[in-house]
Amino acid sequence: MTTYISFIFTVILFMIVPGPSVSVIVANTLRYNLGAGVKTVIGTVSGAASMFIIYAFGFDLLSKNFQTFLNFVQWIGILFLFYMGFVMIRDSKNLNIKLENKNNKNFYLHGFLVLWSNPKMLVMMASIIPVFLDFNQDTFNQVIILGIIFCTLGLISDLIYAHIVNYIKENFFKKDLSLIGKFSGTCLILGSFWLLSLRL
Repeated sequence: MTTYISFIFTVILFMIVPGPSVSVIVANTLRYNLGAGVKTVIGTVSGAASMFIIYAFGFDLLSKNFQTFLNFVQWIGILFLFYMGFVMIRDSKNLNIKLENKNNKNFYLHGFLVLWSNPKMLVMMASIIPVFLDFNQDTFNQVIILGIIFCTLGLISDLIYAHIVNYIKENFFKKDLSLIGKFSGTCLILGSFWLLSLRL
């Protein structure tokens, strides 16, 4: 029990500093609406859950080769974040026109892909998770429990971000939404450069 309590505090500290996943949640919430942000959150949580499941099933193999696999995915994430940021800045003037959510169904995928490209998750899976495992016991169940804890806390944290950002948007940026587009796009591009700097 003490191990899980320690893990909870570790995850909270881990989530205090927002990463690329939060940037995409914020961007989609600002660009569209709260629903888009929530769908992105579901994508990030699903991405984290899938990562923990894969890790649990192949712990011995992935503990040796996980970084190689994630390196490839991270390059995709870097390019994806830069592209999203560029598009948001380019189309920022169109934000003053009401956008229809039904034609933009990729919010879940946004969250899922960016979560998998997040270097913080690489650190979590490769360096932090093993610290909390008892290798004399079944690692599968331990990783699944840690994954449930992580995804629950991540869901709560990301939903809080989405609601706060939506509140700010609704109460402070009603007149000129193009500022939101430029701000969100800039954050995403900076996020892509940050990811790139970690790779160099």
